[in-house]
Amino acid sequence: MKRRQCEKVVIRIHNIGTPLISGSSGLPLELFHIQSDRPYTIGRSSSDGFCDFVIDHSSISRKHCQILFDSQSHKLYIFDGVIHLPSGSFSQVYDEFRRRLVGVEDLGNLKFRASLNGVYVNRVRVRKSKVQEVSIGDEVLFFCGKEGLCCKDGRVGFVVQEIVFEGRDASIVSVSSGHSRGTFSSGKRSKRVFAPMENEINSPVSGFYPPKAVGVVERVNSLVSYCRHILKSDDPLSCLRLSIISHSGKECLSCCTSKMFRSKVGIVADDRGVKSAEINHDMGHGLSGLRLSIERPNSNLHVDRRLGVSDLISEIENEFAACTFISDKTRTMLPFDGEKVNTPDITCINKEKSYQSSLQAPGKNFYLNRLQYIEQSSTGCQRVVSLPELLHPVESIQQIFLATFTSDILWFLTCCDTPRHLPVTIACHNAERCWSSNPDARTAVPLPNYPNVTMVYPPFPEEIAFGKDRTNRGIACHHPKLFILQRKDSIRVIITSANLVARQWNDVTNTVWWQDFPRRADPDLLSLFGHCQRETNHGLKPDFCAQLAGFAASLLTDVPSQAHWILEFTKYNFEHSAGHLVASVPGIHSYKPSYLTESGCSNTIFSEEFLGSVEASVVGLSYLFRSANDSTGAQLKRLASYIRRTRENSLGMLELVLRRNTNVPADPNAVRVLVPNPDDDSRDDFVQLGFLPRSIAKWVSPLWDIGFFKFVGYVYRDEVLGAASCRSNEKVQLVLHVLQGVSISDMSKLIQPYHVVALCSLIASLQRCTGIWRLQEVLGRYKWPESQESDFVYSASSIGGSATTGFQADFSSAAGKKALQHFDSQESDPEWGCWSNREEREAPSIKIIFPTIERVKNGHHGVLSSRRLLCFSEKTWQKWRHSNVLHDAVPNPQDRVGHPMHIKVARRLFTSTRGSRSSSFGWVYSGSHNFSAAAWGQTISRSSRNNQDQSNNAIRAVKKLRVCNYELGIVFVFPPPHEETDSCEGSKIDDIVLPFVVPAPKYGWSDKPATGLAMREAFAEFREGSTSFCGESEVEEEVEEEEEEEADAEGRGEFVAEEEKQEEEAYAEALWSQVESSSSSLSS
Repeated sequence: MKRRQCEKVVIRIHNIGTPLISGSSGLPLELFHIQSDRPYTIGRSSSDGFCDFVIDHSSISRKHCQILFDSQSHKLYIFDGVIHLPSGSFSQVYDEFRRRLVGVEDLGNLKFRASLNGVYVNRVRVRKSKVQEVSIGDEVLFFCGKEGLCCKDGRVGFVVQEIVFEGRDASIVSVSSGHSRGTFSSGKRSKRVFAPMENEINSPVSGFYPPKAVGVVERVNSLVSYCRHILKSDDPLSCLRLSIISHSGKECLSCCTSKMFRSKVGIVADDRGVKSAEINHDMGHGLSGLRLSIERPNSNLHVDRRLGVSDLISEIENEFAACTFISDKTRTMLPFDGEKVNTPDITCINKEKSYQSSLQAPGKNFYLNRLQYIEQSSTGCQRVVSLPELLHPVESIQQIFLATFTSDILWFLTCCDTPRHLPVTIACHNAERCWSSNPDARTAVPLPNYPNVTMVYPPFPEEIAFGKDRTNRGIACHHPKLFILQRKDSIRVIITSANLVARQWNDVTNTVWWQDFPRRADPDLLSLFGHCQRETNHGLKPDFCAQLAGFAASLLTDVPSQAHWILEFTKYNFEHSAGHLVASVPGIHSYKPSYLTESGCSNTIFSEEFLGSVEASVVGLSYLFRSANDSTGAQLKRLASYIRRTRENSLGMLELVLRRNTNVPADPNAVRVLVPNPDDDSRDDFVQLGFLPRSIAKWVSPLWDIGFFKFVGYVYRDEVLGAASCRSNEKVQLVLHVLQGVSISDMSKLIQPYHVVALCSLIASLQRCTGIWRLQEVLGRYKWPESQESDFVYSASSIGGSATTGFQADFSSAAGKKALQHFDSQESDPEWGCWSNREEREAPSIKIIFPTIERVKNGHHGVLSSRRLLCFSEKTWQKWRHSNVLHDAVPNPQDRVGHPMHIKVARRLFTSTRGSRSSSFGWVYSGSHNFSAAAWGQTISRSSRNNQDQSNNAIRAVKKLRVCNYELGIVFVFPPPHEETDSCEGSKIDDIVLPFVVPAPKYGWSDKPATGLAMREAFAEFREGSTSFCGESEVEEEVEEEEEEEADAEGRGEFVAEEEKQEEEAYAEALWSQVESSSSSLSS
């Protein structure tokens, strides 16, 4: 036979998970061309030019595998790894592929490198240095889920749907696979496709299949044999991972102890667009009821044939996933005939949309997510909801804002049937981008088919990096789980503990809260700001909008295209929120207790116009007072004279004057910082200290120039004199008070896009309580009776390594806990009697709810299902093991037992008894905060002493909060009976059903939490007990829970004052030189 050289081969695929992308165009592919007899490389990156096709997934190696279509055999082959090309020639690599097919393993002079996570064809890993044939209908995976388990949600690869030959020569082709190669014309070139010959098709009713149809039927029978072997095994999931499917109809290799089971499995060879007739075969071997459906193709059609290997194996996984238990002893349970198995679709795709037109909002409560293996009728008294239900109807949504830790964007878009044109903004964690100083790293548009989907990577501040150098990075995490769905008449805010991935919404218990807020008749700009007077007759004044806008603005810093979100919030009324937002934003935050802020505001003449404050600094302060510029010291003496005569406010700060510098070429946004002569009412006599930093001036000036806002500066006397006299290199702190401007009422008419960007920066910069201080701001308004406390619990999926006694005491104190002996004291100091380290050591205040390692191992899917969800420091366990703090996490309701939990829920409960009647009150938190100092913050402090006054009165205590993570949650407050309440009518704390059993069982003497070490040991036992587990597979897993590094908290308890950065010094020098030049020219 004449050997036919095919010029091109067209391969049509169906992507699974992350799509295959062209290395040249960067576009996702469902159809691609390759040349025959030439290897093509698939990998993670095309930046080096070595990958022809790209899959942008962390589990894919840089150069993962190669594919080649052999023109001799007319077959497609795949090789795990890459055979390195010698001097750019493909011929040797092609020859090497051919040698591999006949079993020759010697590479000769060639070198190859295998991928880390392997290549799987129909869930069977391609052996290293071997070439594997890939046929139509085969599933090719480049990453097979966690620990080698090909979970439906963890797959990355494609299914081959069609292979078409293109070529000029349509001469005789050697036939070796039992299929004709039909020809049809398309323009100048002819195409050939695999299709059964007409005489190969016979009536399936007769049970006879002609010899040339054996290729198809043989493969189906092989799969039936494969399934039969799995059903007989003790460990079906391991067999799914490792059994070898023979294409010649032989039984797959035995990998498990044989054992008889009976079940029902539907096996279908799917031919789209093909009429079918169904027959039932008794497959024998004790497998009664096993049904095989053979589709009869229409002979007039070119077959788009999918043999359904992927669907077949997925069906088996779904059939048994709900009742298969893998523990350290590898126990397995399978259903028998007549047992009902509920297997909802994991991906949400093609589900019937029967969502309720309007869900009942939870109010001061939360829902749980709907688990895929639990029937709706068995959810007990806890209400459940799915992600598509929360977005329904998606057609009415105008735009979406999301914040998450990990994300599967394509899953979300397809699961919720999101229109391709819908604007979707997703703030997500990416260590490299979040730590980058390059503003271009803040965003990405990853999906060409969804051009309005924008990824945002919120910045981590340099002040929390190791060595305060962002190139060193540090402990930081973008960890909130927030959805904002904007519609014309309302906006829905969703706060959950689930990340934007299928597994956490379908297989893992999470909490979900949401509320719809109505549209206002007119926008309310002032709702973006926290007002000075926060108290009302009903406790804390609602500040939901200000908190939400502030948190969103912090995520959208340096993203001008998304700044419009801040203005959108002003269009909706958030006053009747069911709970209080509690956010954490990374950084080192100054402690501004509400009672101090109020006293400071009440003494200022601008109290009615006051909107908030911003912590800034003065740059270039020492320039004017250097010996070169002030040889006689006259300027310094003049400054000291003005400062001594200026009256301090209640916070011990001096008021300064800010003035714009519009004629400075170095920065048209420059703002001068001046100390006025207190005896000159005109304020034209002053000493200039320096300038606002460029990063602050760039948004202050646009908002100030148009009259939207006014700004007043405040500094500490000792810091100014210390820096001016060159006795200190510390950065001089300046607090900006933001006041209403003359044009603020006309903002909607005057505002331009660059004003919107500046407004977003202003809202992000406003000082607000964060972390545990925000919790204290919400809960500290109430007097909680310590003697009536009945329970204080915190359940989290991660316990930080810095969860020390000091952190526990800080958290409890922020939650309103007081030392009982001081509780009734009339001492005016609000911190008097607060819970301290001493009380915490003597009587631990909080019960920490965390699963034992035995509970994890005995779960439905054993240790594998929790391995990347739970994080508990071994060091913390050693500190806590004798403290009676830990309690087991038993899921509630009962039907969730065996499923992992990813919740972060805290509750402090009080019970008041009056006669025969008792009532409960307290508060409940739900959100993204784990029990860690990284999430809630760690208090740090130092003392500052006036250099000219060594008396104790000159010492100013400075307390700050060091926060590492972005977090968001909601607190529902049920105040004590004697206090006024703003609670929703009819809502009670007892209505909240916690997702874990209370009282939670205390750890026994032999119990141990599921620490990282315990999980690794349990996993090692599992691998050892499962003889067929792919032990050589090293899976690069994407962490689903943040892991706080086990760094000692000691050493972080104090902070060092910042010094001016080099870029700030250079900026100030440029401004000073141009200001002096301008002054000289004017005087001359």
